[in-house]
Amino acid sequence: MFSNVFRSAALAVLVAGSIAAADDPFVGKWKYNQDKSKVTGQRVKIDELAPNKYKINSGSFPEVVVADGTDQPMEFGGTASLTKTGDNSWKLVSKKDGRVLSESTWTLSPDGKSLTVHTTGTRLDGSTFENEGVVGRVTGNSGLAGTWETKAEKEMSTPADWEIQPYEGGISLVYPSNKGRLDLKFDGKDYSEVGPNAPVGVLTSGKRLKPDTIQLTEKHQGKVIDTVEYKVSADGKTLTATVHNTGQQKPVVAVYDRQ
Repeated sequence: MFSNVFRSAALAVLVAGSIAAADDPFVGKWKYNQDKSKVTGQRVKIDELAPNKYKINSGSFPEVVVADGTDQPMEFGGTASLTKTGDNSWKLVSKKDGRVLSESTWTLSPDGKSLTVHTTGTRLDGSTFENEGVVGRVTGNSGLAGTWETKAEKEMSTPADWEIQPYEGGISLVYPSNKGRLDLKFDGKDYSEVGPNAPVGVLTSGKRLKPDTIQLTEKHQGKVIDTVEYKVSADGKTLTATVHNTGQQKPVVAVYDRQ
């Protein structure tokens, strides 16, 4: 949840031999299934470095932001502005090339034990999205500073379709709603996503573990951001992504249905 706010989504060749594009079980259109997915257990640490200056750490690349409402550069490109809207509430706006990607409100509960993050935005195809996550306090006594763990996350809008296409012995991950795509081969090399909202400096490499299983690894400045294992069900109707984010003890499990 928190990494998405700032990012506004492996070194081997094929081990199972070549798979014809028409027979590759990954090829097709997919849509997120919220009910089957498990996204709880992710932690974020918020440190107050100075009055109105915070470090937000949910993985390998913490972000430092000043709560003064100004647009500040982020690690993966774009900007974020943080504004205190009350004693226990924030508003964070993420932009890319001056375009607003998302707006999030962070609201602390009266007892200080939970934090609700409500996010809205507009995709490049004009469709809108809305989601809300709740994190529980792990450490800290008051305010938004402390360590938090995701307890629930709800998609309140229709998830965007995405597609996997064949690409020169590898695959292409295509995101029509945001005009982005990642073309990669299973050759041990790093590849970059392209598109208006593509994260800056993020490289992806991949390998096929089995005909129905592939593994992708994302890196930035030589450091691993996450490793994702994608597996297609035996009937070919479901794609499960198990995401191991650097710095997190528990994986995220995202399930997609074939369209």
